[in-house]
Amino acid sequence: MPRITVATYNVHGCVGTDRRFDLPRVAEVIRSLHADVVALQEVGDVRGRGPAGDYAAELAHRTGMTAIYQPTMLRGERAYGNAILSRFPVQSSRSYDLTWGRREPRGCIRADLLVGNWRIHVFGLHLGLARREQRAQAGMLLGADILRGAAIDWPIVVMGDFNFWFPGPIARMVRRHLIDVASVLSSAQPTYPSRLPFLRLDRIYVDEAWRPLRARVVRTPLTELASDHLPLVASLELVGETAPTPGTEEGAVETEDPAAANEKQ
Repeated sequence: MPRITVATYNVHGCVGTDRRFDLPRVAEVIRSLHADVVALQEVGDVRGRGPAGDYAAELAHRTGMTAIYQPTMLRGERAYGNAILSRFPVQSSRSYDLTWGRREPRGCIRADLLVGNWRIHVFGLHLGLARREQRAQAGMLLGADILRGAAIDWPIVVMGDFNFWFPGPIARMVRRHLIDVASVLSSAQPTYPSRLPFLRLDRIYVDEAWRPLRARVVRTPLTELASDHLPLVASLELVGETAPTPGTEEGAVETEDPAAANEKQ
């Protein structure tokens, strides 16, 4: 059965713990992960800490991957949000708004990827900081419009900065529906702050279509410097007797060009 390596990484606008903007340094970290799919958070800049530009496209170019980008904030020529980088063909993509009240705009991005003869959903997200906000966002995430609808047809991977760090009611709500890869492998480690990590903010969840094989937090001198979060990497294996032919299953969605999908958001 297919095996893939996935990762989630909050890049902090490509501003490191030395307060320097350094996009090539972040790209070097991503390359070092040797991941097939990477969910990124805080991609871009609306605060003037770095130059204006398409950070997602530049990171994709430097890593040899395809980028799907979801800006959650726009200020003039500057954008900020979530991205997914993939070595697999991207069949389609979709963005979801997870903004709650007047809090900072938040979102979830989905990429439908072709892995051999399989089609999978990969979700990348960044939840808010307040507990009530997170509870509402977890409810939106697990609702019929996002994960429940997707899980009916395709294996799913959900990655990102969840911004909760203890096994409270929000974490339990998510775990009732999804498998926490690091926890099930007894390898949960903190990811924040990168120089002295003690909070497990970044997580990878899967459904029962996957067998978690390995999970690790990558802590090196480079990752401690490149961002205030450490990257989390997991190896997964698809389980099942047969591989569905993409686009032929009941409930399959029509594929579309990723760029066109982003333009609709």
